[in-house]
Amino acid sequence: MTSILERAEPYYDPYDYEVDANAHAVWKRLRDEAPLYWNERYGFFALSRFDDVLPAMLDTTTFSSAHMTVLEMMTPETNPAPGMMIFMDPPEHTHLRKLVSRAFTPRAINGLEDRVRRLCAGYLDQFVGAGSFDFVDDFAARVPPAVILALMGFPEEAADEWRRGIDAMFHMEQTDVGFVGRRTPEEIQAATTASLFELLPQMLELRRRQPQDDMVSVLANSDLEEDDGSSRKLTDAEIFAFVTLLSIAGTETVARLLSWAAVLLARHPDQRRVLVEDPSVIPNGIEEMLRYEAPSPVNARWVTRELEYHGQRVPADSKMILLNGSADRDERHFDDPDRFDVCRAIDRHVAFGYGTHFCVGAALARLESRIALEETLARFPQWDVDDAELEWVHTSTVRGFAKVPIHF
Repeated sequence: MTSILERAEPYYDPYDYEVDANAHAVWKRLRDEAPLYWNERYGFFALSRFDDVLPAMLDTTTFSSAHMTVLEMMTPETNPAPGMMIFMDPPEHTHLRKLVSRAFTPRAINGLEDRVRRLCAGYLDQFVGAGSFDFVDDFAARVPPAVILALMGFPEEAADEWRRGIDAMFHMEQTDVGFVGRRTPEEIQAATTASLFELLPQMLELRRRQPQDDMVSVLANSDLEEDDGSSRKLTDAEIFAFVTLLSIAGTETVARLLSWAAVLLARHPDQRRVLVEDPSVIPNGIEEMLRYEAPSPVNARWVTRELEYHGQRVPADSKMILLNGSADRDERHFDDPDRFDVCRAIDRHVAFGYGTHFCVGAALARLESRIALEETLARFPQWDVDDAELEWVHTSTVRGFAKVPIHF
């Protein structure tokens, strides 16, 4: 059987496990040989160069999010998921983002530092002297749901159940005829852990009477500005959608970023040593990890007008994948992009998106990742990873590991 890297023509399929494991080699071929790529099987175009991806992220009029931003969920109908900010364009997106940003203030994020550090210490201390543990299953996948649900105002004990629901929701099972695991917006909400959402109506009632310092209180009591200058309260359905979206995003991507941190620092012990000897470099090291292995390397958009890229026509109403994971390894923008360097000077990267849809939780993700690495390196300055023991996450939107056993 011919390897994907030996094919005569470049080949990219976001559902192919072999492509996922060899993504950077695949994406380099796209950048060099097919900077505008067409996938006939699934009917989408893909842009892979930094100078194509970044402007597309900034142009929300041409590259719309209102038809969903996950390839298998895209539909010609606009706004199929009311209340889901990520699936909206301005001005609706702008109004909702302004509201939800009130819960992501620097004060709110910084106020979580002690709790994040306590969580990390509690998860890690039990493994000191143990010789090995699964960095993702025992640690990296447990911290993000605990943190984001705390920010929401949910009880801490809900975190592990929520994490299991997220894992089941996004898994894509490869079969001989393609993949299974498609999720509609309704199925996404239905697939989330029922007990968490059973709590929400009661929480909303309580927070409307007695607001707390949490996101549910913000959503329940803030006014949403309308285009005509009027304002209104969010409906319960809209709040449910917000909680679903932000809880999912706050759980999945940070877990994959930390999974990459464990693998990359094992593969580059010289770079790990830099962080151990000078923890002040850790924040820059996290930016390099994001650039080098984006946990969310694929963003889909709906093209609203006819375009031309590299001498090829893109019809209106086409599906377009923006490969930010490829863009951040583009040698046309980054010097020696395949070198992992925690001290690299990075002017900008697109791992969190850019412009209107820049990740609203980026500051929280950076905080969690910084503290997780500080606490890990303080206890485990060295570890090894056996690639044969790694287990990939298989989704069309995130890339990383479900299991990373580390040995020390």
